[in-house]
Amino acid sequence: MIIAHRGVSFNLPENSLPAFENSWSLGVDGIEGDFHLTKDGVIVCIHDEDTKRVCNITKVVSHSTIEDLKQLDLQYKGNENLNLKIPTLDEVLQTIPNGKQIYIEIKCGVEIISPLLNQLSESNLNIHNVVIISFDTQVIKVLRDSQPQYKSLLLYSCEDNRDTDELIADAMKINANGISTDNETSQLMVEKIISSGLEYHSWTIDDPEVARQLIQWGASSITTNDPETLIKQI
Repeated sequence: MIIAHRGVSFNLPENSLPAFENSWSLGVDGIEGDFHLTKDGVIVCIHDEDTKRVCNITKVVSHSTIEDLKQLDLQYKGNENLNLKIPTLDEVLQTIPNGKQIYIEIKCGVEIISPLLNQLSESNLNIHNVVIISFDTQVIKVLRDSQPQYKSLLLYSCEDNRDTDELIADAMKINANGISTDNETSQLMVEKIISSGLEYHSWTIDDPEVARQLIQWGASSITTNDPETLIKQI
């Protein structure tokens, strides 16, 4: 599967509604977005803990209400003023066509789990089209203990240089469905993960040759900033 990283983030503001909508027009299998919880309990789609990088004004998401955040405009490198706002999870979910997937990366802590599960249960999404991902083992554990029907992946950066067997043991201890790593992985690591019974996924891959290699090794999904190129060449 080809997954659009924060939507089509080459040409449009990352994690914005147009970035996600443009992804679907390219024929991706799914989108990946980053999510935080606001002060008043609304789940919003933004990567960082604050708004400085994407809005050029600093507001800490967890200390702000949804009304505070909606007053800000997402920065856009194009000439036109798109008047784009930080979207809520609900707004992102409404863009998803039938049968397509969303990879929800949780960027905060376990406090988001309960409102997230409530919102997903109220949506029209099939549970099989939702994948929860996080670097935080506690987040994955709480999610899987609470609602094991939702697929979850433990994110891992290979620069941490952990022992692969220990990483796999940790993923299995929290009942994760798989492990998703960056492109610094090795064939041996991928094979070990898959042979353990876990799924292997990869991020953020923009080189078609690297993507082809990872698919050959057994990757279940490739998350990319440039889905149009990967779809055309693979």
